Amino acid sequence: MADKREILTAEQLDAMTPDERAQAFRDRIITRPDELPEDFREKIYDRAQQLGAEHADRS
Repeated sequence: MADKREILTAEQLDAMTPDERAQAFRDRIITRPDELPEDFREKIYDRAQQLGAEHADRS
């Protein structure tokens, strides 16, 4: 399950160098579905199924 990542404020981002800011964003990119909160992951999967069904209906 995902750990709670610190939310960065605009003030914190402004205080960073461009490299630090870029790294802060890279550190917050989630690439594995199991790192997402389960309820959010379910919403994504449900929406993907809905979009897939809509696309199949148009074909």
